[in-house]
Amino acid sequence: MRISRRALTGLAAGLLLPAPALANRRNAVDLLVPGPAGGTPDRMARALAPFLERAWPRQALMLRNCPGRGGLEVVSELADRRRARPAIAMLTTPLLLARAVEAGEDSPLSRMAPLAALIEEPVVLVTAPGRTTDLDKLRAGAPDSSIGTPPAGTGGHVAGMRLAERAGLPLLPFPSAAAARQAAAAGHVAASALTLPDAIGFLRENKLVALGVALPERIPLLPELPTLREAGLEVLGATRRGFALAKDAPENWRNWLRAGLESLAADPDLAAQCGEVGQVPRFLGPEAWGSLLIRQEEQLRRRWRDEPWLPRRA
Repeated sequence: MRISRRALTGLAAGLLLPAPALANRRNAVDLLVPGPAGGTPDRMARALAPFLERAWPRQALMLRNCPGRGGLEVVSELADRRRARPAIAMLTTPLLLARAVEAGEDSPLSRMAPLAALIEEPVVLVTAPGRTTDLDKLRAGAPDSSIGTPPAGTGGHVAGMRLAERAGLPLLPFPSAAAARQAAAAGHVAASALTLPDAIGFLRENKLVALGVALPERIPLLPELPTLREAGLEVLGATRRGFALAKDAPENWRNWLRAGLESLAADPDLAAQCGEVGQVPRFLGPEAWGSLLIRQEEQLRRRWRDEPWLPRRA
């Protein structure tokens, strides 16, 4: 992900500083990031830094990386009552929920309180230029045609599972989004289900063609691109990035943070930065996002019970 000059300027201003520099700052809180330094969630946090500073004035944030288990380590850190400071956790869904299902763990929703979703990365179905022009031709393809996806549990994979099922095509998960993207561009799969940030560069360079987006409505970034629903495929899917708090977080602080994120979602500067990388600012408050997460987890647990997407542990 490319970090804009605006984001780099915000970082230079010192929102996210090493622990010693923040030790004596008032109102300091930990921003828990579900991944290692340099990974996608870490880069997301740093790109969002100046905007979070705008949304939460005088709230000093200390970035703390919590790699491991697809975000489940962040949930454990957030729920730890021995914490010296309050914490706000960044979440990536549905990956977080899928990892809990795969590990046979209780719901992460039982140990945290969703605050709000802020960024949406819609899933798009892409194929090689000239390979096909519509989904009807895709469905009528050769029996060995397949739908490629990023790794299991990601937004692209979860949507791809539903898409392959409805289109009557086999599913082929790849070890990375880049591999699934390249397979589609080279024509090794009929199409790949990717989140828009993973596809936007190839679409702009005409190395891929988008067939549809897995959202209820078309998106301003690609206004000519129909939804999969318009093509008769009832498939919705996206990766969402948002925030959560501990269950016992003070209500007044919770409300203040939520209001800041709601105003941030309408910030034209954030929309411009998101548009550069294929993201869409879309605010979902705690009730709406919490309900969506519950439904997603129920669907994932039901699918895992009936047809697991990874080999079960012995």
